[in-house]
Amino acid sequence: MTVVVGYVPTQTGFSAVTEAERQARWRDVAVVIVNIVGAAGYLVPTAADQPDLDAVVAHLSANGVRNSLRQITDDAAPADIIVGVAREVDASLIVLGLHQRSWIAKRVLGSTARSVVLAATCPVLIVPDIDQHSAAPPLQITGETPPWTPYKRNEEGPR
Repeated sequence: MTVVVGYVPTQTGFSAVTEAERQARWRDVAVVIVNIVGAAGYLVPTAADQPDLDAVVAHLSANGVRNSLRQITDDAAPADIIVGVAREVDASLIVLGLHQRSWIAKRVLGSTARSVVLAATCPVLIVPDIDQHSAAPPLQITGETPPWTPYKRNEEGPR
């Protein structure tokens, strides 16, 4: 059994990797990192380049987590690819980062996370979006920060 993580090269994507690392340690299993390069190639921000993927693999290895990497070039829907890899490796968990989109984008484009949740044969853990979309990092306004984010609690802010 393994933990499969759908990786994109963003703060949220790395947050998903660190959560997959935590889950893999708890379950004593390996992590399979999945990054998808579609028809547009590396022009799409979800396609990670080799130095980025090397850094993720090095991070997991340095922290004692067995891992493997699958960078898949395919025009299929990312959800189908992630679920396919999860079935192939008999995943015990799939970890994904959630990316904020407008309601129109969600309706027109769909949601990879939603599609994975509906098609997966194992539990799916969704990591919240922490990418910077504005001047303030998410959750810092309330003084709450999930333990896996790179942000520090704002000691000056509300409690």
